[in-house]
Amino acid sequence: MNDFTDEYEVSHAELQRAPVPRGRAMLVHGSLVLFALCIVARAVQLQLVDRGRWTRAAEVQQVKDSTVAPPRGRILDANGNVFVETREQVRLAFSPRNIKAFRPRGAKKSEPLVDARKVVRTGLKSLGVHDTLIRRALDTNRTWVELPGLYLPSDVARISAMPGVHESHVLKRMMLAPASIQGVLGSINDRGEAAGGIEQELDTLLRGVDGRRMSVLDGRGSSIESPTLTRLEARQGHTVTLTINQTLQEIAQQELAEGVKRTGGTGGDVVIIDPRDGSILALAGFRNGNASVTATALAEPYEPGSVLKPFVVSRALELKRVGADEMINTEGGKWAVDKRVIVDEHPAAALSVRDVIRRSSNIGAVKIAQRLSHQEEYETLRDFGFGTLTGVPYPAESRGRLPVPKWKTLTPAQVAMGYEMMATPLQIAAAYVAIANGGELLQPSLIREIRDVDGTVVYAHQRTVVRRVLQPATTQLMRTILASVVDSGTATAADMSTFDVAGKSGTARRAQHGKYDRVSYNSTFAGMFPAQNPQYVLVARIVDPQGKIYGGTVAGRIVNVILQGALATRDASLDRNALAAVAKPLPAPQSRALSAQAVAAALRDTARFDSLKAPAPAPARPLAAPAQVIVTLPFKRPLNSAESLDASSKDLRTVPSVFGLDERQAVRTLSAAGFHVALAVGGSGRTRPAAGTLARAGSIVTLELAK
Repeated sequence: MNDFTDEYEVSHAELQRAPVPRGRAMLVHGSLVLFALCIVARAVQLQLVDRGRWTRAAEVQQVKDSTVAPPRGRILDANGNVFVETREQVRLAFSPRNIKAFRPRGAKKSEPLVDARKVVRTGLKSLGVHDTLIRRALDTNRTWVELPGLYLPSDVARISAMPGVHESHVLKRMMLAPASIQGVLGSINDRGEAAGGIEQELDTLLRGVDGRRMSVLDGRGSSIESPTLTRLEARQGHTVTLTINQTLQEIAQQELAEGVKRTGGTGGDVVIIDPRDGSILALAGFRNGNASVTATALAEPYEPGSVLKPFVVSRALELKRVGADEMINTEGGKWAVDKRVIVDEHPAAALSVRDVIRRSSNIGAVKIAQRLSHQEEYETLRDFGFGTLTGVPYPAESRGRLPVPKWKTLTPAQVAMGYEMMATPLQIAAAYVAIANGGELLQPSLIREIRDVDGTVVYAHQRTVVRRVLQPATTQLMRTILASVVDSGTATAADMSTFDVAGKSGTARRAQHGKYDRVSYNSTFAGMFPAQNPQYVLVARIVDPQGKIYGGTVAGRIVNVILQGALATRDASLDRNALAAVAKPLPAPQSRALSAQAVAAALRDTARFDSLKAPAPAPARPLAAPAQVIVTLPFKRPLNSAESLDASSKDLRTVPSVFGLDERQAVRTLSAAGFHVALAVGGSGRTRPAAGTLARAGSIVTLELAK
C-alpha cells in the first residue's frame, strides 16, 4: 500500500514538472486570437461595412413598402356628362374554416351570436353569385376560395365584416359613354396601360401620380400602420372635358345606324363641327352592323367625289378666273379628256358656274379647274387642309393623300372631281368650316378643357386659325350657291321647311383591287346649317349603298333627320335666338283661324279652355320617319290687322302631331313646341289635348304610350 502511494505521488509530481511543448501552446493561443479577430472582423463588416445592406434586408422583412395606384382622371362630354371614370371595386376571397358564429364587438353576452355563414350565404345570393360558388365559399374542406368578378364596396360591406371573409380593393376603369364614341376615347388594358384614343394620347395627364404606403409587418405577416413611416397619398389624374355633345352624338349615331340599314350599306360616318370655333360636336361611325370600334371618321380616308368641287371653284372665283354667272360649255354631258370620257349625270349644253355646283357637273368642274395651274390646284386643296393631319389628339388619325403636282395629263381633272386623292370625313368637314365661317381654316378640337385634381384649369380650348383660305365675300357667295344645291339641286333630301341648309353631295365609285367597281360607291353629303349663319357643319357618308346611291339622296336624308332631332332637343349646342332670326316664315294655315273674341273668351274661362279646339285639320298621314317632323321656333312673324289679339292670347300654341314617332322623338317634338310632357299608358302615340288643339305654352301635354 505504501509502495503504491509513493509510486503514485512520484508519477504525479513528475507530470506536474513535465513542460508543455512551446509550439503546441503557441498554436492554441494563436488559434484563439485568430478566432477572436474573425469575430471582431465579422462584427465590423456586419455593423459598419454592410450596415446598409442588412438594414435594407431587415426593412424588407419587417416593413412593407407598396405603391398606391391613383385613380385615372375622368373624361366628360361638353355638358359635364361622364364618359369614362375610375371606380373602386372589391374582389372577395374566403377562408371557409374561419367563417364561424361570433359576437360583435361591444355586444352583451346575453345577445345571441351572429351566424356568419348565414350572413355570407344571404349576401352572396343578393349579389347574384351562382349557388355552386356559394357552396364552394362555405365548404370547410377548402382552405381558400376566391370569387371571380368585382363588386361595389357598398354592396359587400355586410359580407366583408364577417370573419373569414377577405376583400382586396382594385380600381376599375368604367366606360359609360355611348358605344359610338368609345373608339375615340380608347381603352385601358388589364395591366392598366392605355390603348388608343384619348386615353393613350393624354395618358400622362390622365394617369395621375402614384402614392406610397409603408407599414410594419408582424410575425404573421399582417400589416400594422406606423406614423413614423413615410406615407405619400396618390394624386388623381386630370379631368378631361371633350367638345363632344352626348345628346347630339346619340342622335347622329342612331340616324347613321338607321340610314345604313335603310340603304343596305356596309357602314358609314358622321362628323359634326361647330364652324365658329372648330369644336367637334359628334363623331359617329358604323361598320358591319355595329358601332365602329375605332374612330373611322378620323382614321379611314377615301376618295370623296363631288364634295370636293366647291373648293376648286371657290379658289377660281377668288382669283377672278371665272365669274359666278359665267356660262361654261358643258358639251351636252359628254367630253373626252386624254382618252377618258367625262360624263355628267344631268347633261346640259352650257351651265353657269352657279349651276355647275348646283347640278354637280363634272365637265364644268374640270373646265373651271383648267383655269388654275397644277400648282394652284394643288395649293388650293392643301390650303383647305387636305393631305395633312388636322391635329386632333387621336394617335391613329390619317393624313389622307394629296399627290404633289407632278401630275399626269388626267390627274388635274380627276382631282377636281374628287378622285386620285383621299380625305377623311373630318378633313372634309374641317374644309367646309372655312366656307361656313367666312374663310378661316380652323384647327378642329376634341378637348374643351383640362382640369387638375384641385379644379384648376390647365388647358382651355381657344379658337385657333390655321390660315385664311378665302375672303368673306367669296364664302358668302359660295354659301348661296351651296344653298341652291339643297333647295333645287342634287341634295333636296337635306332640305328643311324651317331653315335654309347649304351643302354639296358626292357620289364616288370605290376602288376594289386596283379598279373602280361599278356597284360600289361612297355616297357623301357635306352640309352647313343654317345656310345664312352656320352653327353646324355636317358630313355624312354611306359606304356601298344599295338601290339609291346618290349622296344627296342617301346621305342628305341622314343630315336632314339629324338636324330635325337636334332642333327638337334643348341641349344640342344650338343658339336658339340666332336660329329664330333666320327661320323661314311658316305658310299660313289652311284652316280658318279662331277669332280674337273666341280666344279671349276661352282665356277668361279656364273651365272651357280644354274644350276649345281649332277646326279639324286635314287627316294627317303617318310619318315614315322623324325627318318629316316640322319643328317651329319662336321667330317673329308680322301680324295682320285682323290678328290684334290681347297679350295673353299670344301664349297659345298648336299641339303638334307625333303620330308614327317613337317615345323619345315624340317627347322631343312636344318639348320643342313649348310644352311639358307627361307619360301615360293606354294608347299609341296619342296626346291629350289632341294634335291640332290650341294650348298654352308651358302647359302639360299627356303622351299616351302603348302597354
